[in-house]
Amino acid sequence: MKTYLKKYLVPVILVATTFSCTGSFLKENPVSVLNPASFYTSEAGLTQGVNAVYASLRSVYGENQGPLFLALMGTDEFLTGKNVAGAHIVKYDATFNSSMGETAFVWQSLYKTINTANVVLASEENVSMNQEAKNQLLAEVRFIRAHAYFYLVQYFGEISLLTEPTIGLQTDYERNTREDVYGQILEDLTFAEANLPSTTNDFGRVTKGAARHQLAKIHLVLKNWTAAADYAKKVIESGVYELQDDYVSIFEVDNQINSEIIWSIQYENDLLNSGAGNQSHTWFTNSYSDVQGMQRTLEWGRPFTRFSPTTHLMNLFEKDKDQRWHVWRRFEDYFYNNPASLPAGKKLGDPIDESWRGKPEFHWALKKFQDPSRLSPNETRGNKDFLVFRLGETYLIAAEALLMAGKPDEAAVYFNEIRRRAAKPGVDFLISSSALTLDLILDERSRELAGEVNRRADLVRTGKLLERVRKYGDPAVLTNLKEHHVLLPIPQNQIDLTTSVYSQNEGY
Repeated sequence: MKTYLKKYLVPVILVATTFSCTGSFLKENPVSVLNPASFYTSEAGLTQGVNAVYASLRSVYGENQGPLFLALMGTDEFLTGKNVAGAHIVKYDATFNSSMGETAFVWQSLYKTINTANVVLASEENVSMNQEAKNQLLAEVRFIRAHAYFYLVQYFGEISLLTEPTIGLQTDYERNTREDVYGQILEDLTFAEANLPSTTNDFGRVTKGAARHQLAKIHLVLKNWTAAADYAKKVIESGVYELQDDYVSIFEVDNQINSEIIWSIQYENDLLNSGAGNQSHTWFTNSYSDVQGMQRTLEWGRPFTRFSPTTHLMNLFEKDKDQRWHVWRRFEDYFYNNPASLPAGKKLGDPIDESWRGKPEFHWALKKFQDPSRLSPNETRGNKDFLVFRLGETYLIAAEALLMAGKPDEAAVYFNEIRRRAAKPGVDFLISSSALTLDLILDERSRELAGEVNRRADLVRTGKLLERVRKYGDPAVLTNLKEHHVLLPIPQNQIDLTTSVYSQNEGY
C-alpha cells in the first residue's frame, strides 16, 4: 500500500494508493482513501509507506520542469531555449517574485514528501517486526526527509521544521532558523548512515553511500571542510562505487544500473504505473524539427527547448581533449531527414544549411536525458531513471573540501581523477595543485555535472552566484540581479494561508 499526503503546509488532503512488491518497488495501483495512522501497522504496510515517500520525489525529479528551472536557469550554465519558458528566472526581472509558480510547486512538493515521511515515522511503534529491518526502513525515510529539507533550506533559507505528521487543517506555522533545520538534517542522516546497508539488490533504494554523499554536501555548506572531505572519501574508498571509463555511457538508457550511480529516482516502462513519467528528455533539446526538411526522431528527441547553454558553458568543453564534449549534440550532428519538406537542392542525409548555424533552432542539446526507449518521437512520458547522486560529484566534493581546508595537494588528487577519466586518449588533462582554485572547481563541476540539478545550490554555497551570473548570464542581469536574489522568495500562498505571521525573505 502506498499513501500520499498532499500538503502545502496549510491545506492537507489524504490520498492512498497501493504498491506491489513485485518488480519495481514503485509500482502503484490506486485504491480508496485510508487513514495512514491505522494503516501502517504491519511490516508490509510500513514497507509500502516507505515506497510512497520515494515516489513523491518524482514530482521534483523528472515529472515537472519547474524544479529544474530553479536549479539551472538564472545561473552561469543555462538560458532559455527558443520556447523562452522561464525567462523571468534567467533575467531576474519584476516577475521573479513570490508569486512564481516554480517556487510554489517546489515548496508544495517537498513539504508533501516531508509530511508523508512524518506519517511513516510516526507509525513506527504500531509495527511489530525485526528491529534491524525496521530501522533500515526508517533510515530510508529519514534520509529522504533530510534530503527534502536540505533542498528547501538551500533555496529559501529559514523554513518551517516539521517532524510530526499534519493530519487535518493546520494554519499556524513559523519559520525555523537554518541552524535548527541543519540540526535535524544531521540527526536524520546520522541515523540513516548507521542503519542503511552498504549495498542493495533493490536498485533505487538509498544506501550508506547515499547518506554519506549527502552528509558531505551538507558539511560543505556548513564549512566543515574536514567532515565534508571525510564523508566524500568514505564513499570513494568504500569499494562499492567506481567511475565509469566512458563518461557518455553513464547516461545511456541501457546502462541505468552502473557502478557510478549512488542514488537515482526510479521510473518504469509501464503506462499504467509510470504516471507522467520522466519528462526531462524533452527540456534539453533544441527546435530542430521547426526547420524545413527536418522531422522529429526518437534519437534527437521531442523538442520542448527549455534549456539553452550559455556561451560560457559551451566554451568550457574542449573538443580535442575532453570526452565530455560528446554528451552534447551540436549543429553539425543534425542532417535533413524529412522527405516531405526537403529544401530545393537538398537530399536526405545532407548536412543542414550553414545559414542555420548559431540560430536558436540549433543551440547545443544535452544528451544526458535523452530517452530512445519511448514509444514514439512525440511521447513525453519517459522511462529513464533520474540521476541524483553519482560518484563523479563525490570526487569534486572531496576536492573542494580539501582545497578549502588548506590541503591543495590532496585536493588535486581527487580533482585529477575526474580529469583523468575525462581526458581523451593521449591527452594530459591534469593540473598542478598550485593551479587549483574554487573557480576552477566550479568550472569542472559544469563540465562534469551540467544539467544535473546542482548549479544554483553550488553557486549559493560558494558565494559565487552574483559574480558568475553577472559575468556569464543573460545581459539583463547586470541591472536586475540583486543581493536578495541569493535566496528565493517564500511562496505567496504560504504567507497568505498562514494565520500566524509568516515573514517573507528580505527584498521580495
